[in-house]
Amino acid sequence: MTQAMSSDTVESMKRVWWLAVVAVLAGCGRLDELQYDPPITGEQWCQERPCVDVGDVVLNEPLGTFLVFLLAALWIAVGLYFLIKRRGQSSRTWLGVALVLGGLGAAQAGVSYQAFSYQLKCAGRDTCLYTNGFEVGYSLTQAWSVSAMVIAVAYACTVGSGRRGLVIYAIVNAAVYMVVTVVGVMAPSKFLLSFELLMLFALPGIILSIVLGARSKVPAGRPIMVAAILLIVVNAAYFAYYAAGITETLWDSGNGFYFSANDVLHIGMIGWLAYVAFALGPKLVDYPSTMRPAPANLAR
Repeated sequence: MTQAMSSDTVESMKRVWWLAVVAVLAGCGRLDELQYDPPITGEQWCQERPCVDVGDVVLNEPLGTFLVFLLAALWIAVGLYFLIKRRGQSSRTWLGVALVLGGLGAAQAGVSYQAFSYQLKCAGRDTCLYTNGFEVGYSLTQAWSVSAMVIAVAYACTVGSGRRGLVIYAIVNAAVYMVVTVVGVMAPSKFLLSFELLMLFALPGIILSIVLGARSKVPAGRPIMVAAILLIVVNAAYFAYYAAGITETLWDSGNGFYFSANDVLHIGMIGWLAYVAFALGPKLVDYPSTMRPAPANLAR
């Protein structure tokens, strides 16, 4: 029954994913209608962040670019660790999928928010675009990543109707976010494509993970709870840093140092990945197999 349920879950997610991809690609042309308010020129863009000329290409935020692609590589590496060491455990498989998706999302973010932001948004234009397909892809990938994490927690901490309910919630949450994203692309709408809205969709799953981890008596329960709390802490640090305007204060001070809220987020996520790999990794197995001794080679 567990294998059938897992197979059905994968097929459901695949179908919704491809429908959303087709719809988003069909409407991506309208993203060019979204501009910053007030409008920003290419010159202003490079006054507000580091721009480095490399031949005919303008690259942005060298430090931020390094951090985000390092995060993407680590995210994928830890995800592959869980997939390679899954030992027939659905919880490890789904967490591996979630982390690989997260790494792919981080890479897309690095392309558009950091390295090639000027090229994609400002080059050859009177005013800079607000967003693009890379950023839409990042949001969709992250939404799927969080849903896959919730499914992993469902297999680790629950069984029966509770597990089925969590899996259904995860799929529905991702599907609804995809519909919202499609509408946001085709309308187009800044709010529907915003990072803040993505976090609103992700937050219930993270809170569910905290509750399930705290109530569970399995060995992975506490690491799941702590990992979910750390996700909230890292994102809270991002919003606090952004709201405080520290990036602008440092950059405008004339010392040439640019450290953005995204950099805070990426450093925090690197620490989160380390915790997931070393604290959660050795203990994560499916419930009720968590109530029996884990395979001796599971943590190797």
